[in-house]
Amino acid sequence: MSVSHYLVSLKRKYAYLNTLIQDELSRPLPDSILLFDLKIKRLRLKEKICSLI
Repeated sequence: MSVSHYLVSLKRKYAYLNTLIQDELSRPLPDSILLFDLKIKRLRLKEKICSLI
């Protein structure tokens, strides 16, 4: 897999995590532990993406 394909894959995962976070935040009682976990995963993905750019 080339770096550009890997980067596109990471960006898709990042966008998916953003969607999950927004969905959870829109609930009447969002699960703070789930949000924390999703945000940590999103941060790690962002770090990977930035290291490749």
